[in-house]
Amino acid sequence: MLTDRPLQIEVLVNSPGPHDQVRIREPFAALQALGVDCRIHERPFLFNDCIRPHSLVIWQRPLPQSRQQQWEHLQWLRKRGCLLLTEWDDHPDLFPAGPRQRLLDQDLAPLRLCHGLHTSCTNLADALRRQNPLTLVLENAVALIPALQMAKHKSGPLRVFIANQNREADQRRMLGGLKRWLAEDPRLELIILADRELASSLPQERIRFAHLLTYKSYRQTMGQCQLALLPLSRSLANSCKTPIKLMECAAESVATVSGPELYGTQAIRGLSVLTESPEQVVEHARRLAYDQTTRENLVAKAHHWVRSEMSLQVHSPQRLWLYEMLWRKRQAIDLLTQERFAGTSLALAGEMMI
Repeated sequence: MLTDRPLQIEVLVNSPGPHDQVRIREPFAALQALGVDCRIHERPFLFNDCIRPHSLVIWQRPLPQSRQQQWEHLQWLRKRGCLLLTEWDDHPDLFPAGPRQRLLDQDLAPLRLCHGLHTSCTNLADALRRQNPLTLVLENAVALIPALQMAKHKSGPLRVFIANQNREADQRRMLGGLKRWLAEDPRLELIILADRELASSLPQERIRFAHLLTYKSYRQTMGQCQLALLPLSRSLANSCKTPIKLMECAAESVATVSGPELYGTQAIRGLSVLTESPEQVVEHARRLAYDQTTRENLVAKAHHWVRSEMSLQVHSPQRLWLYEMLWRKRQAIDLLTQERFAGTSLALAGEMMI
């Protein structure tokens, strides 16, 4: 590895979809706009065709066929003077049962067999550090922030947004409160995304249900609402998530009722209403729905916060600086990786012979 190699980045998208917009497509497109030599490759991809020598390779959620395959990928990249970072934005305990078992069967190879991890929050980095000592934290940020939209908070109907993917257990705990609210307020409409069980358990007259949307449609649908419900029960895995949905709601001038996990920092600053359990989310949302002054103040404060502190425009220069520092230290990082894997090569060879 030569010290004068310029930074070039290859991003491998293993599971293309709308969920990649905030974590992959927007931030790396922003780096391209800053003049960074950065390319994005969607699966299926062949290393020989898309990975240039001497590149910083960021691989989003690799799911190899075996531990041996992940090891071979890493060694191929090392020989070409590359650094490999595994992009990982969720705690493994929150994965569906099938992928989670594959990870365990492979001894968490995507997390262990790489130079480092590319993560979204400090809690997640701390939780994964046992698998890999090098964990970078690059927070999520919002690229699209429309102007403050206060007019929708002055007239009905009252639209409430519920779109927390793979959070059926927490959302089910709101069911009783949602039924009572629908029965008591004929202006109320619920916009439910992805959670078919919750939607089908409620009276259908004022329920709008949709499966996963494109990111653009998701943000447009969110923007039609005045309130969003963000229930997360207390757990280590939930604390490893990022408040990206609260940021998106703030950008779309939507007030949020959240909790009890994850959103405490924002609630202390008056950017969201925090509750002690998922069951209490609906109760607090009802209060906020009928307190227009408090709701508008919260919306205005949250919108200012996301524009001034959590916009991608603010975060991109810091992200670029971190990548450049990492690239300058690539020789030391690769040496530490070799030391960490001392004996791994022999162990894998032994597995192949059994």
